[in-house]
Amino acid sequence: MRTQRIRDPVHGLIGFGESGDADRDETDRIAWDLLNTPEFQRLRRIRQLGFSDLVFPGATHSRFAHSIGVYHMARRLAGVIDRRAGGARDPGRERVALLAALLHDIGHGPFSHAFEAVGEALGRAKRHEIWSAEIILGDTAVNRVLRGVDDGLPERIGALLRGDGARDVYGAIVSSQFDADRLDYIGRDRLMTGVEFGHIDLDWLFDCLEVAAGGDAPFEAPCLYIGPKGLHVAEEYLEARFRLYRVVYMHKTTRTAEKMLEALLGAVADAGGGAAARGEPVLRYLTSPTPALGAYLALDDAAVWTALSGWADGSATARVSELARRLRDRALYKCVEIGARDRPGGNLYDRFRETLDRSAPEGCGDILFDDATVAPHKWYNFDDPSPLSKVLVKDRDDLEEPRDIAEVSDIVGTLRHESRIQRAYVPRPDQAAELERILREVEGRGA
Repeated sequence: MRTQRIRDPVHGLIGFGESGDADRDETDRIAWDLLNTPEFQRLRRIRQLGFSDLVFPGATHSRFAHSIGVYHMARRLAGVIDRRAGGARDPGRERVALLAALLHDIGHGPFSHAFEAVGEALGRAKRHEIWSAEIILGDTAVNRVLRGVDDGLPERIGALLRGDGARDVYGAIVSSQFDADRLDYIGRDRLMTGVEFGHIDLDWLFDCLEVAAGGDAPFEAPCLYIGPKGLHVAEEYLEARFRLYRVVYMHKTTRTAEKMLEALLGAVADAGGGAAARGEPVLRYLTSPTPALGAYLALDDAAVWTALSGWADGSATARVSELARRLRDRALYKCVEIGARDRPGGNLYDRFRETLDRSAPEGCGDILFDDATVAPHKWYNFDDPSPLSKVLVKDRDDLEEPRDIAEVSDIVGTLRHESRIQRAYVPRPDQAAELERILREVEGRGA
């Protein structure tokens, strides 16, 4: 193929078809063809961070840009495996992993996780990973590109994204504690939001990555780990993820807008759409008990904003119109922090909700609640013995095998405990003040 290049604000110049290796250049050619499918181009119209631009105006980057960055990171991880695995490279497995990394977000809906939460509330939850697999396996341009290479390629990529089958070091490129997704979004989201924390020396990190050979429990399969000189950068990596979740992804303004969108779309679904639902993409999706793939692919951020602007003009129910107008004009609900005021074992959030359930105060209006867990590793399952679920480090040269970073790092130890984001949101400041008063009373009564 003729070399193609993309100028990326995070990784610089990303080239396709210039490695000089026939297998990898062919993978780049397939990747380039996938970039130009309608399903992949749709990701240009879905922002990576949803409502975060309400707080960080620069955070308007798309899942399209992120996916290209993930592919670039995946190639770098594949290069580590090639260099460190003692010549055990598997070009077929590598290709599946690289293309799976490129396509990992192709099933994301508008406003991402907020939209998934609406599906859960409506009783037809389907994670974006499942939609991704359906796009890859369905009657789509993506599927035709892949089958043009190998009829079995779509199924192998779909299986990897679903987490089916045996896990190996190539699967770690797509889903692990050091996967290509996380290695891209930390730097990208940091840059586009403008926060000053979270810098990671990626070059040093990649240079310190090693491959454990596998063969002995718990390392039956080869896996990636950090060598002795990389402990500090592994700590930076985990701390950056933790702070991004607390400061950016779970910011109270972003979460307020997400909860308002969930409430809005839920109210739209409850109201139904009649004949109008057949022509308007968001209504068509929300009012269908089993939405088809085509209906899902018609959704992007623009479709939601267009529908929202129409509902804001007063043609919908009063609650739908009010929520739509507020989201359009950034007239957001006011936040009441609950979990941040709780002491360990205090159970303040549940006691507060029980108090409101027993005697709802007059004039507090529409109350939206938020109860989410932020774990430092997200995601980090301390009970899972698989090395692919750990950040593994060999902190001394004399060790025979790497260990979980949580066992050796004091810094990670301080981040180990999960914390909860527990909040309430109401339309007006006086209503927030009333909830604050009730919260102080509940707090004063103790457990």
